[in-house]
Amino acid sequence: MPNPDGTDSNRALTYTEMMNEGKQTRTAEHHRESGDLEQRVNELERKVEHLQKIIQRQLRLGRMIE
Repeated sequence: MPNPDGTDSNRALTYTEMMNEGKQTRTAEHHRESGDLEQRVNELERKVEHLQKIIQRQLRLGRMIE
């Protein structure tokens, strides 16, 4: 199965796939779900970075007040 970079995907076969003569049965739905998951992870990482910046700014302001 091709990856976005054009290489074949090397993943472990499930038990069902092994019993079906080694055919991988990943569907478009699985690809969409993994894409959705990647998008959610990226969004959460952006939120964490934003919160880190806010906390750092608050710490700097707190130090200036004291």
